[in-house]
Amino acid sequence: MTAPPAVDLGDNVTVAAATLAALSPETVSRSASAQCLLQCKKGAKETLTCPECRGVIKYSDLMSKGNLSMTGKMLRQSMVGLTTCDQHKEKRKLFCEEDKTVLCDSCLLAPEHKGHQALPLETAADKSKDKLQETLTVLKKKEEEFKMALDEVRRRETHRKEAASNLKCSVISEYGKMHRFLWDEEYQYLQGMGQESKDNLAKLEKEVEENLDKVPLEMLQDVKGTMKRNEELLLQEPELPSPGLTTWYITGSREVLLSFQRDITLDPESANPHLILSEDLKRVQYGSGPQVLPDNKERFDYVLAVLGVQTFTSGKHYWEVEVGYKTVWEVGICKDSVIRKGKLSSSEGVRTLAGCVFGNRFVLLNSHNCFQFIQPVYKVGIFLDYEKGHLAFYDVTDGCLIHSPSNTVFEGPLRPYFSFGIPKEKIIPGSLIICPINNQ
Repeated sequence: MTAPPAVDLGDNVTVAAATLAALSPETVSRSASAQCLLQCKKGAKETLTCPECRGVIKYSDLMSKGNLSMTGKMLRQSMVGLTTCDQHKEKRKLFCEEDKTVLCDSCLLAPEHKGHQALPLETAADKSKDKLQETLTVLKKKEEEFKMALDEVRRRETHRKEAASNLKCSVISEYGKMHRFLWDEEYQYLQGMGQESKDNLAKLEKEVEENLDKVPLEMLQDVKGTMKRNEELLLQEPELPSPGLTTWYITGSREVLLSFQRDITLDPESANPHLILSEDLKRVQYGSGPQVLPDNKERFDYVLAVLGVQTFTSGKHYWEVEVGYKTVWEVGICKDSVIRKGKLSSSEGVRTLAGCVFGNRFVLLNSHNCFQFIQPVYKVGIFLDYEKGHLAFYDVTDGCLIHSPSNTVFEGPLRPYFSFGIPKEKIIPGSLIICPINNQ
C-alpha cells in the first residue's frame, strides 16, 4: 500500500502516533493504517488521506477540539489489526505502561512483565487522548502568554523610543539655553573689558598730564633751593598707577575642568634639597637648611623646584594647587628634559604662573615676564590640552581665568612644575599643597 503524503498534525498528534508506534514495532509494520498515521510529520501539506476510507481530511478539522475525539477513535480502530500476539497467537488486549508496549494475557504473566501495571487498550488510548488534550490546552495557554508578552515588549519599545525622542529634544533645548546664556555672558565680559581698558587709558593720560604740568611748576618754585634738590627733581619720575584688569566669573568652567582632574603627586627624586615633601607627596614646603640627599641628575640644585611624577604626552589634564597668601610661589608645566642644574632659561620649555607679595601689593607674573596687579590668589587651577598646545591658569576661588598664554606646539613629555623661585634672603617661602582629586 502506497503511503499518502506526510501531514503535519501538530505536536499532539505526533505524540499520539509515536505512542502508537511504541505499542509494538513489529505489529505497526504490518498495518498500513498505522504507517499512514506515523507518516503525519512536520513539513507536509495541510490535508491528509484517511487510511480507512481514503477520504481527504483537512488539518484544521482534525485539530479542532470537536474532532480530537474522532482522532482518538481512528487510533483505536487502527489498533484492531495490531492485537494479535506473534508468540502466543492471542489478542493483545493490554498496554504495559512501564514498557510502553501491548501485551496479551500470556505476555502479562511472563517474568519480564511480572508486577507491571497494564491497562486495556481502549483505556490506554483514552488516557493518551486526555494527555493530548491537556498538552493542547497548555500549549494554547502558553501561546496566549507569549502573544501578550510580545505585545508588552512592543509597547515598551514604542514607549522607549518616544521617551528617547522627548529626552533628546529636552537636552537640545537645555544646551540651547546654556549656549544663549554663555553667549550673553561672553558679550558682557568683552564689553566690560573694553570699557575698563578705555577707563584705565583715560586715567593714565590724566595722570601723565597732571605730572607733566606739576614737575616744571615745582622746579620753578624751588629755584632758590640747593642744586642737590634740583638734581633730585630732575631725576624724579612720575608715579603712575598700574591698574590690573578685573577678573570675571565664567559660569560652569570649574565643573567642566574637574572632569579632567588628575591625581598629581610630587617626585622626590627631583626636589631641591631645601624642599621638604610630605609622606603622601602632596605637599612641599621650604626648609631653611638643605637636606642631605643624593645629588642625582634629576634633582634641582639651585632653583627651589620639584616636579610632578606624572608625565603628559597627550590628552586634557587639570589639577589644582593651594598656594595660600605666600611670599612667593610658582606653578605650571615644564619639559621632562628641563635642565635641573643651575638657573633656568626661557628656552627650557617652562610655562608657569608666579605670585609675589611686595609690601601691601600682590603681583602675578607669567613665564614671559608680563605682570599685573590684582587681588591675591589662594588656589590656582592648571589646565593642559596637549594636542591643542593650550595652557590656562584659573583662580579656583573666584572661578575666573587668570592667564592663558598663546597656544604653541608641545613636543615630548611634559610634567607639572612647582617652585618657590630662586633662593633669596628676604623671601621666606611657605608651602604648596596639591588639592585632592575629589576636592569640590
